[in-house]
Amino acid sequence: MTMAWNPRDHDPEWPFEHQETAFAFDAATTALLVIDIQQGQITQDPDGNLARDYPQIIRFWNDQIETRVIPNTWRLQDYFRGRGMPVAFTRNGAVTSTAAETTQRLRPASLRGGGHRGTPAYEIDARIAPLADELVVDKLTSGAFSCTWLDHALRNMGVTGLVLTGVVSDMCVLGTARVAAELGYWTMICEDACAGLTYRSHTEAMLMHARKFGRVAQTQEIISELEKS
Repeated sequence: MTMAWNPRDHDPEWPFEHQETAFAFDAATTALLVIDIQQGQITQDPDGNLARDYPQIIRFWNDQIETRVIPNTWRLQDYFRGRGMPVAFTRNGAVTSTAAETTQRLRPASLRGGGHRGTPAYEIDARIAPLADELVVDKLTSGAFSCTWLDHALRNMGVTGLVLTGVVSDMCVLGTARVAAELGYWTMICEDACAGLTYRSHTEAMLMHARKFGRVAQTQEIISELEKS
């Protein structure tokens, strides 16, 4: 049985009781936000430079995607949809094949991914695909609230709490969670429905959020808490 994820186990010196953000979810105003689980994002090229130089990263990544991110995101989707709770998605990447419209920092990654809007690599993985009436927010940035209409839409829907899943833990997931907290959302990252390139990068992202900005828990804990609310 998987043990619950406790930030104190990973940073026992941090004064969580004085610094952490404590809150309880209200299921009536909580949404699930699925970050960038796209074909081109979750699939690592087995013949690429990263796989050649760091084969252990590719093995770790693939295992996390297949055994944690996809099945646990699906579990949360099933729970939220079954109770009429909102589910929203983000997609990250270029609009055009040249990626000229992206920042110089992100352009190389956009081109390496091989996908832009309208290509299969840009689409959300079919195993957790959006339903017809669920929000899908396209972004050119790591954080989903930067230069998008996501905040406007969520506020119109009465959402005050967010559960986040997706990739990459220390990039788009953490970036979105951080800004969500700044905007006033109660923000929970689902630890076992996210993935980083390494265990350390993933764990550090979870700790960055849990120390001050929001909470981190695992799938079953989140479902149990929402049930109680």
